[in-house]
Amino acid sequence: MKILAALSRFPWPLEKGDKLRAYYQLRDLSRHHEVHLICLNDQPVSDEDRKALHFCASVQVIHHPKSLVATNLLRSLFNRTPFQVNYFRSPKMFRAMQETIQAQAIDVVMVQLIRLGMNLPFMEVETSWFLDYMDCFSIGMAQRQAEAKGLRKWIVGMEASRLKAYEARIAARFDELGIISERDADGLPPVLREVVHILPNGVGDHFFEDLPTATPPRYDLIFFGNMGYHPNVQSARFLVEEVLPEVHQLGLRPKLCIAGARPAKVIQAYASEDIEVTGFVDDIRSYVRASRLSIAPVIGGQGLQNKLLESMAMGLPTLTTPLAHAAVDAEAGRELVVCPDARAFAREIKRLLEDAEAARTIGEAGRKFVEKHYRWEAMNQRLAQALELAAQS
Repeated sequence: MKILAALSRFPWPLEKGDKLRAYYQLRDLSRHHEVHLICLNDQPVSDEDRKALHFCASVQVIHHPKSLVATNLLRSLFNRTPFQVNYFRSPKMFRAMQETIQAQAIDVVMVQLIRLGMNLPFMEVETSWFLDYMDCFSIGMAQRQAEAKGLRKWIVGMEASRLKAYEARIAARFDELGIISERDADGLPPVLREVVHILPNGVGDHFFEDLPTATPPRYDLIFFGNMGYHPNVQSARFLVEEVLPEVHQLGLRPKLCIAGARPAKVIQAYASEDIEVTGFVDDIRSYVRASRLSIAPVIGGQGLQNKLLESMAMGLPTLTTPLAHAAVDAEAGRELVVCPDARAFAREIKRLLEDAEAARTIGEAGRKFVEKHYRWEAMNQRLAQALELAAQS
C-alpha cells in the first residue's frame, strides 16, 4: 500500500505519547509499505531529527506559527468546532495533503487525532481514510472540567461538549477507525463503539534489553513521563502531596525521582533532598534501572499509559491505580500492583521496599506479560490490517 500519515507534530524526539505512537507505527509500516509523512510543527526540525524518520518515502514538515494559532483560536469564538481542532487548522497542510495524495496515488490516509480534522481534503481527492482517535478526548476534558474553577470551568466544559459532538460527527468521513483502549472506545457513541479497532500502544525492543542495575539503587521510587502534560502533573501532585505523607506515617522516607520533559512549575517546586526532578533525559531507562519501584499514580486522562508498560518491560515492580489498570489486561497482585487510594499505595510501597523477593517476583511477571502482549510489532500488525480494510472500502 501507499500510505500517507498526517500528524499534528513531528514524531521526534519521543518525549510525548502521540509522537512515540506515531514513530513506531511509521517505522513498522514502512517495512512492508510505502509511507509518506506530512506533519505540522511549531519549531524548525533539524536535519539530524529528520534522519530519525529515514524509513519514510518522503517527509513534509509544515510550519505552524504562533500567529496562525492566535488567529485560529479567535476563530473558535465564532464556530462550534473544538478549540484544539481550530488550533491546528492549517491551509498549507490542507494543500500539501491534496497535492501528495494525487501525486503519489495514495491508497489510504492515516490521520492521528481528530485535531487535524480541518486540514483533510475529503472532497477534493479520491482515496481512503483511516482515523486513529488515540484517546477519547471528550472524556479527558470532562475530567478536567470537574476540577476547574470559575471561567476556566466554563471554557473547559464548552470544549468537552464540542469534542464529544465532533468525535461522533467526524467519524462519518472515515472508512475505518482506531482507538487505543477499550475504555476510550466506551466513550464513543455505541454505533462507533461497535466498529472501532482497538489498537493499543506497544513497547520498543530496547526496553527489553538487559541493562546494568545501579547498585545500590539511587532511588526508591520513580514516576516518569511528560511532566508538562496535565494528567501527569495531576498524578505527580497526588503522589507527592497525598501518597508520600502516608508513607512517612509508616516510618519510611523514600527517595523519589520524577523524570521527564517540561516539568511544570509546581513539579519543579517539589525538588528537595528526598525528591529529584530531572527534566528531559536522553534515556529514561537509566533512571528506571536506578530505581526499586515504579509508581504510576494515574488519576486522570485517557489512553494506555506508556510509562506503565515500559517500567514493566524493564522488570521493575510497578504500582498504579484502577484507572490506568483498566487499559492494561495484566493480573493485579501478580503482574503489577493496583492501589485504589493513597493509603493503599503507602502500604504496598512499604511492603515491596521491605520484601525484595516479592518485588522481584512481581517485576519478573510484569516483564513476561508485556513481552508477550505489548511488543510494537504485534500491535502494528493490527494497524496494518485496519489500514488494508480502509483501502479496500
